[in-house]
Amino acid sequence: MGKKFRTHVQGESLQKKIDADYESFYGLLTMCLAFFLLTLYIWLFYLGVWDITLGLAITFSVFTVLLIIYSVRKTLKLVKHMRNCYKGMEGERLVGEMLNKLSCDSVRVFHDVCGDCFNVDHLIISTRGIFTIETKHYDRKRGYKFLYQDGRLLFNGRVCKTLLNQMDGEANFISEKLESLCGRNYPVQKVAIIIGAYIENPARDFSKYWILNESGFPKFFTNAKESLSLDEVRSIANQVTEWLKVSVD
Repeated sequence: MGKKFRTHVQGESLQKKIDADYESFYGLLTMCLAFFLLTLYIWLFYLGVWDITLGLAITFSVFTVLLIIYSVRKTLKLVKHMRNCYKGMEGERLVGEMLNKLSCDSVRVFHDVCGDCFNVDHLIISTRGIFTIETKHYDRKRGYKFLYQDGRLLFNGRVCKTLLNQMDGEANFISEKLESLCGRNYPVQKVAIIIGAYIENPARDFSKYWILNESGFPKFFTNAKESLSLDEVRSIANQVTEWLKVSVD
């Protein structure tokens, strides 16, 4: 029987990062415990009948204390990173479930499209065009606010180039990849779906970027003009599936 294949599910890359953080955490814990026990034994030997010098006991004690301090600081960073990953994964899954409801023969949805050192959270191939979607998930209680105006994006009043650059990079990556797969340059609509933050666009400028809440995207998507035939969608989607498929153990 031949191998079975699948494409990534939403949040899969973030789950791998979380798993890696857990491995790092347990590695630090094991190392600290090992040196703590070793230091404890050395002190017991020094206080007993074994020939252990005071200098060696103090040296190991200092080293163990420094290791514990380093491990605590590293663990705090890992915990913060894991929290961010969990928050991001939750957002990707919420958006992924919403996008899957749009999925049909004319709308093909792909999740967690991996590039070099980055990933496209969601990719849509449809008769309404090709869309790259970046997902951001914030705590709604904190009152975060995005303002898009005159081609600039502000986050809580400060210029935020990171998100626009991220959207540009992801769209360019997909455009170049589709050209290599299909032999044609397809325009790609850049989308950011923001969960838990307020979004203002006074001029309603959606010519280059769609920066929307999760409730707004389905309306924009269904109102978009069709630009690809059903046969083109099937052909592109088949090429993308072959590119993205991973082996199922």
